[in-house]
Amino acid sequence: MKKYYAGWLLCLAVSACVQAQESTPLQQVIKVIASPKVYGVTGAQLMRQLAPSCKPSTLDQRTQYKRGNVECVAAVGADVFSVSPEDGKVTLVQATFAGAAHCDAFKQALINNFGKPSKSSGACALSWRLAPASKGGPARQVELEGSAADDKVYLTLGEEQGP
Repeated sequence: MKKYYAGWLLCLAVSACVQAQESTPLQQVIKVIASPKVYGVTGAQLMRQLAPSCKPSTLDQRTQYKRGNVECVAAVGADVFSVSPEDGKVTLVQATFAGAAHCDAFKQALINNFGKPSKSSGACALSWRLAPASKGGPARQVELEGSAADDKVYLTLGEEQGP
């Protein structure tokens, strides 16, 4: 009987540890979009990585102009989330998340993935200028800004356009 209870308690402890390590929907989204891999995938591949927390928007076109072409569950807190182009290789991700307090999570993920920022003009106003992924390719940029005034975090990842 003691072995049964010991086994049951061990199982319960392992289950509690596994549940404690599960990430929130926001953490899952941060892990995906704060990664250099976002530049090398198509919009469809990015959406598969963001699932089940986010999906392509089903809102009407006019609303998508305001809110973006990606919808996320409420726990993510995405006010605006756009990926372009939807059908080709991703060249731009723009997102606005509620809660300026989340800036540290974004900042840490970006520093882990892209290194020290090229420019910093505040605790949560950072930018990275990254080398092209391939010789002759476009330079890549990442911008992060947190605003206490409207309690939001703004994130932009993109490739430079033009000659």
